[in-house]
Amino acid sequence: MADRIVKVLTPADSFELMSLEEAKTLLGISKTDTSKDEQLAMFITINSATVMRMCNRIFAREEVREEWRELNGGHRIFPSHWPIYEDDIESVESPGGTVLDPGAYELEEASGKIEVFGAAFAEPIIVTYWGGYDLPEDAPPPLKQAVALFNVQSKLIGSLGSIAGIRSLSHKEARVQFHDPSQILNAAFGGANSATGNAVRSILSHYIRYEV
Repeated sequence: MADRIVKVLTPADSFELMSLEEAKTLLGISKTDTSKDEQLAMFITINSATVMRMCNRIFAREEVREEWRELNGGHRIFPSHWPIYEDDIESVESPGGTVLDPGAYELEEASGKIEVFGAAFAEPIIVTYWGGYDLPEDAPPPLKQAVALFNVQSKLIGSLGSIAGIRSLSHKEARVQFHDPSQILNAAFGGANSATGNAVRSILSHYIRYEV
């Protein structure tokens, strides 16, 4: 595994993968209903961070300086933030202090891969660039869907906490039955083999950053 040092030069303003309005729409809440805005905003923040942790990357657009070593003669590197566009690369130094001409390497924008032509990179390699999505507007729809599913889970946990463990209430001839909250949660999101749980894992599998 290569040795990499990442320094964020300009942090993102937002790390949320969806807006409050989008979250309300997906949960079927009127945009004019502000009674749960504070709670829902917390759901978005927590669940966006959860998705990023599960994917082992930061999706927000930031200016980053990365220093790479121990490539063992490698020709390519995969910066931590992507997508990266041609104009986002400020400099590629190889070795540090020697700025490469853009014609000496090629960028694959979708994955952020930078590949040098000819000989291997001379270490250390230092890349200064902007990478990631302008959040929440530019977050890919599948990531918004993953956060929305987590929001459903968070909302259910909050609403069912007060009746957890209750199965039925009786008074004279009247009887009120409650569903098992764990079954409701499993059906909505979380069983180990639930269709929704498998769908979320499948969605996020396409966005995971693997260390190389």
